Parts: sequence; structure tokens; C-alpha cells
Amino acid sequence: MNPYKYLLFIVLLLIACSAGAQRLRGSVRDADTGAPLAGVSISLGTTADINELAITTDATGEFYTDALRPGNYQCFFTLEGYEPLLVREVRIVSGKEKVLDVAMRTSSTPLPDVTIKAAAPDRRALQPLGEIPLTREQTDRFPATFFDPARLALAYPGVANTDDQANGLTIRGNGPAGVRWRLEGVDIVNPNHLPNAGTLGDRPTTSSGGVLMFSAQLLDNSSLLTGAFPAGYGDALGGIMDMAWRRGNRERAEFTVQAGLIGIDLAAEGPLDKQHRHSYLANYRYSTVGLLGQMGLSFGGEKISFQDFSFKMDFSGKKGGQWSVFGAGGQSDTYFTPPGDSADVKVYKDLFNIEFESQTVIAGISHWAPLGRKAWWKVSAVGSSQNNERLAAGAGIREADDSEETRFGVATTFFYRLNDQNRLQAGLNAQAIDFDGQATRNEMQAFDGDLTAMLYQPWASWEWTGRQGKTSIRAGIHAAVFNIRNEPGANDAGVEPRLLITRRFENKSSLSLGWGLHSQLSPLWVYADRAPQSNTAYPNRGLGFTRSQQASLRYSRQSGDFWLLKSEIFYQRLYDVPVSAVAGDAFSMLNVSEIRSFDLLSAAGTGENKGVELSAERYLDRGWFLLTNATLFDARYRGSDGQWRDARWNLRHIANLTAGKEWQRDRWPERSRTFGVNGRITWTGGQRAAPVDVAASAAAQTTVFDLSDGYSIQQQDFVRLDLRVYWRRNIGGRRNSIFAMDFQNVAIRKNTAYQYYDPYTGQVETKEQLGLVPNLSWRLEF
Repeated sequence: MNPYKYLLFIVLLLIACSAGAQRLRGSVRDADTGAPLAGVSISLGTTADINELAITTDATGEFYTDALRPGNYQCFFTLEGYEPLLVREVRIVSGKEKVLDVAMRTSSTPLPDVTIKAAAPDRRALQPLGEIPLTREQTDRFPATFFDPARLALAYPGVANTDDQANGLTIRGNGPAGVRWRLEGVDIVNPNHLPNAGTLGDRPTTSSGGVLMFSAQLLDNSSLLTGAFPAGYGDALGGIMDMAWRRGNRERAEFTVQAGLIGIDLAAEGPLDKQHRHSYLANYRYSTVGLLGQMGLSFGGEKISFQDFSFKMDFSGKKGGQWSVFGAGGQSDTYFTPPGDSADVKVYKDLFNIEFESQTVIAGISHWAPLGRKAWWKVSAVGSSQNNERLAAGAGIREADDSEETRFGVATTFFYRLNDQNRLQAGLNAQAIDFDGQATRNEMQAFDGDLTAMLYQPWASWEWTGRQGKTSIRAGIHAAVFNIRNEPGANDAGVEPRLLITRRFENKSSLSLGWGLHSQLSPLWVYADRAPQSNTAYPNRGLGFTRSQQASLRYSRQSGDFWLLKSEIFYQRLYDVPVSAVAGDAFSMLNVSEIRSFDLLSAAGTGENKGVELSAERYLDRGWFLLTNATLFDARYRGSDGQWRDARWNLRHIANLTAGKEWQRDRWPERSRTFGVNGRITWTGGQRAAPVDVAASAAAQTTVFDLSDGYSIQQQDFVRLDLRVYWRRNIGGRRNSIFAMDFQNVAIRKNTAYQYYDPYTGQVETKEQLGLVPNLSWRLEF
């Protein structure tokens, strides 16, 4: 080891030994205006009574205590004129200050003389229809997430994985191309390393990859939106990964060191200026995936590596305003080298040298400022870019691919509270989009495209809450305008009404109805494609948005102190879907996820997704938690032949069971230890597939699918058992460490990924998904 690395390690240990006691600190603000709330009563406890400690916010709306032992707490907030709020699963550990920033909504109903804490609305139970919260604590606790929030979302209803090697999501029958990523309110490029992971043609996707490019340690108030989105969310038909990064600690410096078979993770945060409350947060990761290969795990014989750096700096402005500057950069690559001995050649791939490289950059700035006592304004500007290059050479064939997507977006939101019952919001999301891509096979052009366009999405919404707080209505309008530069005929626009009605009942239950029109652009390469095989340049620039009408009805009930039960029915009708312009064809863009070239398409297709979701969740209490859910659905589409067929991701059923147990032992007051075992079992229907045309594949020396009858084959059911075992040590007030062992597919079940034609063997082969994937990790926080 380099001597400077020894020096760094010694310095980190010295800092660890000097760290203070475990602390809980945070702020309480008005949910509408962001104004600090003084005099909020806060009760904390590890049991349903929540009566171990009581504190109060000061004149600046902040609170602080260092009188808590390590453990899992509930926090109960009350203030006259505001709805009581219960926040669960607040984990206190040694050497790491817990910062909890909450927002409380005004209420026209006075507080009762005696407030039953268990009857207070839980922050998670108040999530809007179709919103799945994704937290750092869950990525630490749930098995086989690999600290990736997209993989965490797989534990929730309606969400399934498209391939073990990637974090691609199919949501309620929609393909992964229907998912949009956001950061700080602005749409960004695909923020994942290895965007070609798990794809059939080894080409990049626009919405998934091997692992998220930034660590879950940066997350704050992030979520996955499914179903009928509220106004302000657009250009997505399946789901929106709405990511936000937390603020660094403004009071003291803290550090995290994590090492495992997947990678090395270093994080630091602390004050830039204590007096002015400025802070920083930084994270660096370097992959060590090669260690898994040495342990016998096969990623297709490829050498995989990635690294990334992320940062965020927060500055307190005048009159309570806040500024944030943030950014991330990542690089990933895979290399495949043929075996040295020809006797070891087993499949066609073994004849090739294959290189894939990907670089992604994200940079942005945001500003939030109050406007008087009833309004606020926020603006964010984010630029992002991803470049992917692939080169494959062997067996007399040379393939070269290069694609780059760049986005620069600005999102602004204005909020005004008319009174306790009425609230108004309005905003604009604007995106400048650029795409450029080329692909050749033996110097013959397979794909050539470029695109420069603008996407504008103005929106407005009104929210009304009844005087008793039992009924609320959120109505909004979202518009979308798309324009390709220097193409007068390549424009599309639409107005999309949105509606959400919620009724709360006395028995801690609620009924919500959501409805809305939505739209999404096709993948950018569809518009960019010059179509070398066609007689018409840019044949598909006349395509506009794919549109859908979505409706959901959900019933929720809090049962007892720690259970949340939900049932939901959903319906989605898709129209203006690009299909073949040739009559009698079964093709539909709803089934496409990776870049390819097309002949002339027509927006004449339709689709339909409908189903029901059931879920039960027990919050972590007395050392155990449980989350179980089931989704039954049907996803169908119709091509230019007018026949209804199963969509590619019509799995028909998704079922999950996640549960865990922790045992905590205090050996003496300054030292506590926690041992935990968590598991998850997933059972979904198999993905649909088109049969391989053997004769055409042999002639072309590559896989050719027979799509004349769509995706008529259903793969075997997918079943996977994951396990996480961990041991956490809290050592005084100085530091805490956690040693964990994650095992993905611990039962080593052979799940099918896809079938393909192999020119070397001359037959159709089956590609299996990953076998047992172990990940041993150790983390130190101080």
C-alpha cells in the first residue's frame, strides 16, 4: 500500500477517536411557506408510547438533544394550528449525528386536550397516491439493494426488475423506457453506470444500468412515482425516479468509509462556515467488482469497473433563502477478451474483443427563497450528459457504436397559500435536448442520427382542504410542447388535466381517487434516426408524444400502532403509440428498450394496462419489520395489424415478501451491538419473448426474431431469494461500524434472461440471469 494511504487511514482514526456523542438535531418548518416553527413539542421514544424524552424547537425552529442511546426511535411533533405528525424509524447511532428536517401542515381544527399519538398521521401514510418513498435507512436494511434506490423500489407493489444485472424497472406492465429520472426537480440523462448491462444487444438504454452513479448516502426525500402523477411531473408513462440530495452537516465534520466486494466508498460532510450555516457533502466510489469474478461469479466473462464522485454545497442566503450547488461525474467500462486457447471457445462471443465505455456528468444549481409570509419560489438549473462507446471485433466482423445525449433543464416553482384551505402552485420545466449517435457493422452504416430539440412543460395546480381536514382535492393542468430545431413540421403539444381526491375517515383510513392525462416522448434516437436503410431521411421526426389516460383508486388503513394496509386498482390506456407504418405488422414501440434503427413509423398504436395491488407493511418496532405485497395485472398492446397481444413486460403477477429481525444488546452503557437478519423473496411471471427465426439468424449471422405474432412466448416464472446479515457496533459516542453480508439469489435458482441465436454453435441458446451474488461490506461512520 502507498505510504500516503497509511497516513490517511491514521488521520481518519484519530478523527474518529475525537468525535462527540450521538446526537439528534433538526428543524421544523411550515410545509407551505418554509417558515421556521418555534415551540413545536417533540416526543421521542422506542415504544408506541413515545414518552422517553420531550424537547421543543427554539425561536429558529430548530431542536437538539444528545440524551439518546443508540436505537430506533419514533418522533411525534405537535403545535397548535398544525396537524400532528409522526415520524417513524429514526435510527440513532454513535458518532453520526442524525439530522431530521420535517414540515408540518396547517390545520383549522384545534388540537384536542389529549392527543393519542398512535392516531396521528404517519408521514409515510400521508404519501400521495402512487408515490413510493425511498430512504437511506431502507437501502441499508433491505437485502441485495447494493445501496441503489432503484433496486430498493423492487420491494414495492407493481415494480419488477427487467434483468438481474441492471436496475431497469418495469412498472405495472410498462417497459423500462417509460421511466424518467429527475434530480432536484429537473429531468436528467440516464444516471447509471454500465447502461448496456442486461440488454439483449449489448447496447445502452436510456433509463437503467448496472448501478446508480451516486451513492444512496446522498439521498434525501427521494421517491418513485407510479400511476397518475400530479401536475408538475411529465414526459413519463411508467414512473419517475424523483431524486433529491440531502444537505451536509452544518455543525461538525463527519466521515464514512465503506469497503466491500462491490466497491470502496468514501464520504465526508461538514460545515463550510458555521456562522453562516454553509455546508458541504462529498462522496467518492471506486469499484472492486473484479473481486467477484475471482470468486467465480460470471458477468459473461467481462472485466467490469466504475468510479464516480458526487458533491453538494449548501449556502444560507438572505431572509431565509437557500442556495445549493451540486454535481456528479462517473466513468464505467467493461472489457471482454477471447480465451487464449481455441479449445476454450464455447460460444460465438468467445471469438470477439469487446470494449464498452461510458462517461456521465451532472452539474446544477438551485435556489429557494420565501416571498413574504405566504409564498415561496424555487428555481433549479441542471446540465447532464452521457457518452457511450462500444467496439467489438472478431470473426471477420467489426462493430462500432457511439452515442451521446445531453440535456440542460431549468425548473421553477411558485407557491402561494391563500388560506388554510386553499393553496396554489405554478411552474415551468424547460429542457434543451441534444442527441447524436452512430453505429457501423463492417463499415456499413447501421444507425446514424442527430437531434436538437426543446421540451417545455408549464403547469399549475390548486389544492383545497376541507375545514375538518377530512377531504382534500388537488386539481391541476400540465402542458407539454415539443419542438425539433429547424423542422417546422416536427412539433407536438398537448394539455393534460390532473385530479386527485382524498377522503380521510375516523378509523385512520383514507380513500384516494387519481386521474390524469399523461404523455412521453419516444426515445430520442427514434427522432434522430436518419434511417440509412430508408429512402427518406429522418422518417420519424413527425412523431409526437405517446399519450395515456390513467386512473387509480386506493384504500389505505393504519391498523394498530405499526401496520399500514393498502389496496389499489389501476387502469392505463395508451394511444398515439408508434407502430409500423406498414399495415398488418405486430411491432410496437411499447416493447423496445435499447437503441436501434427503424423504417417509417406511425402513431396509430394503442395499449392497455390494468390491475390490482395489495400491500401490508409493518414498521420497524421491537426489532422487526415486514413488507409484503402482490400485484395482479394484464398488459396488452395493438400494432398496425389491429390485433391485441401480450406486451413484452406482461408478467401478469408480481409478489414480494420482505422481513427482518434485529437483536440489540447493550454490554455496558457506552457500547451497544445490534445483530440483524433480513430476507426478501420475489416471485414474478416470466417476461414475454418473440421466437428466434433460426434460418434468418443463420443467414445474417446474428439473432433475428420472428415478430410476426409479437411476443408470443412467456419465459418461466422468476423466483429469487435474497438475504442480508449484518452486525452493527456502537462504540461510545465516537463511532459506529457495520459489517454486512448480502446474498442475491441465495438459492442459486437459474432464472431465464432471454434466448438468442449463436452462430458458433448454430443453435438457439438460453442466457441465464445471475446466480449467487455475494457482497461482503464493512462501513465505519465517525
